[in-house]
Amino acid sequence: MVESTAFPQSHGSRGLAIKTSYKQIGAAGTRYRPVRIPVIAQGADGTVYATTKKRVFSPGEAGNAFGFDSQIYQAVESLLPTNGDGVGDIPVTIYPLAAPSGDPAAGEITPAGTATKSETHYVLVNNRPSLPINLVKDDTVAQFITKAIAAINGVVGMPGTASDGTTTLAFTVGWKGTSGNGVHLAVLSPDDADVTLTVSTQITGGTGTPSITAALAQIGSVWESHVVNGNDYTDDTILDEFAAYNEGRWTPQIRKPLRVYTGCAEATLETVTDVTDARKSDRTNVILTNPGSNDLPIVIAADQVRRIAKRAATVPAHDYGALKCPRLTPAADATQWDPNQNESAFDAGCSTIEVVDGDVEISDVVTCYHPTGEEPPAYKYDVDIEKISTMLYNVGLEFGSVEWKGGPPLVPDTQSVKEPTAKKPHDGTEALHKIIQAAADDAIISDPDFAKANSAMSIDDANPKRLNGKLVFKCSGNANVISIDLDFGFHVGT
Repeated sequence: MVESTAFPQSHGSRGLAIKTSYKQIGAAGTRYRPVRIPVIAQGADGTVYATTKKRVFSPGEAGNAFGFDSQIYQAVESLLPTNGDGVGDIPVTIYPLAAPSGDPAAGEITPAGTATKSETHYVLVNNRPSLPINLVKDDTVAQFITKAIAAINGVVGMPGTASDGTTTLAFTVGWKGTSGNGVHLAVLSPDDADVTLTVSTQITGGTGTPSITAALAQIGSVWESHVVNGNDYTDDTILDEFAAYNEGRWTPQIRKPLRVYTGCAEATLETVTDVTDARKSDRTNVILTNPGSNDLPIVIAADQVRRIAKRAATVPAHDYGALKCPRLTPAADATQWDPNQNESAFDAGCSTIEVVDGDVEISDVVTCYHPTGEEPPAYKYDVDIEKISTMLYNVGLEFGSVEWKGGPPLVPDTQSVKEPTAKKPHDGTEALHKIIQAAADDAIISDPDFAKANSAMSIDDANPKRLNGKLVFKCSGNANVISIDLDFGFHVGT
């Protein structure tokens, strides 16, 4: 007799519930669920925008709606770049956050000297260059500031605006809050320049944190899957709210779990893992890194999600290692985490990258989930949650169909019937076995014979209108670790 606890035994009203839980299993044509990308971030401080969710199809549309100097534009530019190398037809939906009470971050560049010849300078904001700042003979600090303002503000997508600080070039981030402190100023000048540029005040001073509560409330029944978070990876309050919200998405009657991806440019491993290691039961938040980079954190998240979500939509059983993110700029080689540090990050629930031939490549993509003593951790690997989600989607699709959900007559396996809509427990078991075989064919699960032998459905022994089922399966592994012993010797004469 099969028993199920997805619904309480006392439940009598019509409904479908699927309870997901991890079971330790010793070594002994799937329909892919729709992938969707919500961006939860701020619009530009000087732009009037509604905070209702909105699907966008291009960076230009996002910029026109929420400001070209907004967090939102930065993310959409990575997800839907104009060169076509984006997420394609995967929906990108903006869940705009209202500006918090606080201040935007700001910084300054101090010029000095007078040009004795023509020279060209650039200001870099999160690795995005300004237009050329072309100085001619006798140009002074005042002329530089005027030309620099035009060169910076003339670039679409600068995450803020330049202004005249009288003796300095001022730059103010386009949105309020602490997340603006992730904007970075740099200068690029000729070696023999007469006018010297110094970043006298790096971007700082952003205060305030927006609320994500209203944004989460708008998700509703839509199965959003890969959330790009514009807030700081150190903001435990927001990470906690995401985690609590998602636990509700795992419940049997909703069964639409998501993951939240937050970018991190911090170079010091211990600083990052202090955050992730404290979140041992968190199967929601994924911290995506680019150690020491000057890239904006939301761009680090969005550009990696661009690759992750596309892979999940096409081959959900496949992990994400070696996917290139050429829109990201790595820090110097000396700043990159070495293999031992990457292993420490992985153990502490932090995702990692590798830099290969100057390109950022995704390495391990993991949630913060790593409870002490649970081996392997059930919800650690992002790809495993994708496999579980695929199984949830297929079971829900089958038993949520009119054929089952409409309340067909339910009779024992041994009973002979002529009514074509009647269902028997065997029909349910057969449907589960078809799902199992299709998932095995797509390498989403391993050992389908085991799954079939342990998965079945039966009529409840107390409620004749209740069909209980159990689906047991082993997630397939991934070739993330390849270990080879290479022995060698020398040939000598006989």
